[in-house]
Amino acid sequence: MRHLLLLLLVGCATEEAFEGGDLDDVQDSSWDQKTDTARIAVTASSVEALGGDLSSLSPPCRKADPGHSCEFYLSSSSALGDYGPLGAYGPLGSLGPLGSNAWNASYWISAAGDWSEHSDQIDGPLGADGPLGPRGPLSEYDALPSINDWAKQLQAGGVWTVLGPLGALGPLGPLGPLGPIGAHGFATDDHGNFTKSGRVVRTIRTSFAPEAFELVEMYDEATAKQVSPDTSFVALGELSRGEVDTFPAKSLRAQFVTILVVPEKQLDNFDVVVKDASGRVIAQSKSSTYIDWIQVQAPKGGRMSIDVSLAASGHFLSKTYRLYVVGSGSAFNSTDIRGKHQIAL
Repeated sequence: MRHLLLLLLVGCATEEAFEGGDLDDVQDSSWDQKTDTARIAVTASSVEALGGDLSSLSPPCRKADPGHSCEFYLSSSSALGDYGPLGAYGPLGSLGPLGSNAWNASYWISAAGDWSEHSDQIDGPLGADGPLGPRGPLSEYDALPSINDWAKQLQAGGVWTVLGPLGALGPLGPLGPLGPIGAHGFATDDHGNFTKSGRVVRTIRTSFAPEAFELVEMYDEATAKQVSPDTSFVALGELSRGEVDTFPAKSLRAQFVTILVVPEKQLDNFDVVVKDASGRVIAQSKSSTYIDWIQVQAPKGGRMSIDVSLAASGHFLSKTYRLYVVGSGSAFNSTDIRGKHQIAL
């Protein structure tokens, strides 16, 4: 059975991918550094504050699918709410492919050990035809507006950006080739680090991209608080009322960073706050309508702390959550979308 599993996993590998070490040290930078345009953030709270009014959007959002306007997808029962893909029972929750339970695909892939030596045998998810490659969905990012007005808002800075290709559901996130069920083949230690011959591996290079891709680790809470992670990881946490969990992160590039806190039980509501290295609040999301998330336009070298707190709970079970942090990479560091849902930083 073990050999059969390994054979199946090798079929997902790519000839062109190889492991890389940590990215070169990047000097810390202030969030106040000057840019050509104002740096922005979008949050679940700022989208909620629109009150269903999208008239401030540029470009305008009038058409979604043939049967609905864009405003229809702002309801609490939409994809941004508890019953959507960001909720407790969506693909990012404990019933999805990520976790240490027997029904989680990542459990079985990690059981295969280190098969990275075999991950270059055929062209697969980390190749040019894969999700990250020049012929993959990221290359079609600029084609989103041609679908409809709603799809345009899946881009960075958009109203539904958290659902788009740069968020936790996209190819750069934990469900893609860089995460715990990815095609890199690295072993996982007890804390969620990817390892190669006992050495921690944080990035991977391909033949088609000028910069390394950050692997998406799934850390336990203690490890995520103690390591100095980049902006691509998952932290599994637990909170009691009045407690705040704080996780460090650093943007190694000028990019958009999407932060999402997913409850593992549907009756929980968690808030999230992002602060800079001095403790100044950059953005916060405390929505009562949607799952809380933040997307920030981060500078290269920008350090941040991510605070997660429990806003409300409707049960007596443990208050567990999953914090998802996904960096877009420097290829996606600007937006032409404007609107009242955006916050100037």
